[in-house]
Amino acid sequence: MKRTLHKRERIIGLLYILGLLGMLAIIILICIGRQGQTQLAKEASYQDISSSWTLDKEGRQPADVKKLGEYMDAESGVLSIYYQLPRMESDISLVYRSKDVYTRVLADDEILYETSVFESELYNRSPGNLWNMLTIHPKDSSKCLELQIYMVYDTNAITVDSLLLGDKAEIILGLFKDNMSGIIVSALLILIGIVLVVIDLLPYYGRAKKNHSLFWVGVLAFLTGVWSLIETNVLQFCVSDMRILQLIDNMLMVVDSMPLLMYLDCEYQIFKYKGMRILGYINVGYILLCVAVQYSNTGDLHHMLNGAVLLMMTTDFVLFVWVIRMLLKLKKEKKPILNCALQISGTCSLWILGIAEAVRSMHADRIDRAGLVRVGMLLLCLFLAISSQIEAHKIVEQGLKYDLISKLAYSDGLTGLGNRTAYLEQLEAYVHSEKELEQIGIVYLDVNNLKTVNDEQGHEFGDELIRIAASIIADSFGHFGKAYRIGGDEFCVLMTGSDLQDRYEKGRSIFRQLIDEANQADWYSFKVQVAHGFAVCNDFTREKIDEAISVADSEMYENKIELKKSIK
Repeated sequence: MKRTLHKRERIIGLLYILGLLGMLAIIILICIGRQGQTQLAKEASYQDISSSWTLDKEGRQPADVKKLGEYMDAESGVLSIYYQLPRMESDISLVYRSKDVYTRVLADDEILYETSVFESELYNRSPGNLWNMLTIHPKDSSKCLELQIYMVYDTNAITVDSLLLGDKAEIILGLFKDNMSGIIVSALLILIGIVLVVIDLLPYYGRAKKNHSLFWVGVLAFLTGVWSLIETNVLQFCVSDMRILQLIDNMLMVVDSMPLLMYLDCEYQIFKYKGMRILGYINVGYILLCVAVQYSNTGDLHHMLNGAVLLMMTTDFVLFVWVIRMLLKLKKEKKPILNCALQISGTCSLWILGIAEAVRSMHADRIDRAGLVRVGMLLLCLFLAISSQIEAHKIVEQGLKYDLISKLAYSDGLTGLGNRTAYLEQLEAYVHSEKELEQIGIVYLDVNNLKTVNDEQGHEFGDELIRIAASIIADSFGHFGKAYRIGGDEFCVLMTGSDLQDRYEKGRSIFRQLIDEANQADWYSFKVQVAHGFAVCNDFTREKIDEAISVADSEMYENKIELKKSIK
């Protein structure tokens, strides 16, 4: 059952990634097939002329640019508004923002400017969110400007605002300054997202089994940061193809709810419940549907945004309900509730600031309609990141404690080599190994005169003798296998592979050299003398391994006698 659930979770994650790749493919295809485009000029100080336009050339009927949809003739889909130019001594620029409409500017029926954008079958029908810029020359002084607006979707999706007349460079700089706080928060979200993803993927965090909630918070922060930066409407000045930003903006709104569900699954394994899996499939299914709609050109992402917003609200609500449920459960069990409190704080921050932004938008139409939402998303990502970081830290800490306990259980405290338990378990592993081993080489070693050193110089010197012997064994035979201390003065090195006799001889050469160096250094009040024997086992049954150990032990005993004779 567990394996089936895990498989379903993987399917949801893979489908989400498939949706992301589909949208990325749309962007790539647009970039490959786009055509050339020209840029415009610059001039002197500026003023906002948004309230100076009229519905007639004579200037008798003022036009409210916030209500252009009300003036639009839905049948013809065209609306004209007019502005009387002042007398000019030099060139000036007209800069205005338009969204989901095409525009054209004329002076006495002469076309000065019209919307010209990159074309692709995979784009939305509208030209997107554009800053339109045109230069007006002194020869057009005192002429009546006509701004023609061509509807793309419906009268509710018509925006022309921030009509500014003057020096283009000053206008652009002013717009950047006005939106600086939004730019900074957006950049911060992107940076936080990248940092969280990198932290989650660091090998340090791989030391213990953990979920990837930090990764999904990072993805959420990054996607939200990019969307938020586009919503500031200043990024359009930095790219040649402004239309693609609209598509990316729409795509981000479609995919942005899924990381929250993945985060919830990492934290609370929600996909083990059928209802939550259905919600996950709906999310990834909607993303894939959006990709299909855009590819087939049967519609565009603009029409899919309402569904995306609904899914985002549903997912956020599920997050809130699930965390409240966990909070009550933890409180009842008298367990720490800090993580749940952080998650609730982040969710509530997004809700409160999102509602406040909606209320603000109803009272006034502004260029940047994501101001409070991005702050809410920043707080949500920060709170979720802190919660995940606390949990990850606990898991890593537990993993490190487990590593320490394991090390103590299988390491000799005096020498740091493997202990007898580790040695016996390794022999048992050889017997039951499914891996095909060629041979086992067994080096048996015994430290001479330990009892004499303990009796005559004290146990402190005896321990020092054991440490020195262990270091020599590890630096010689230990290079070719795993070294263990299996008794008070007994050691063993286990080697596997081929050419074991040759490796033993190389190890013995290094071993003898290190013994000589230790005894010639005159650092100790005792002589270091270690007997050794060697045997090879070709059959990995318990009996054959025991026979090889007995052979190595006998050879080591003979070497011990020889060493004692050499001293006499």
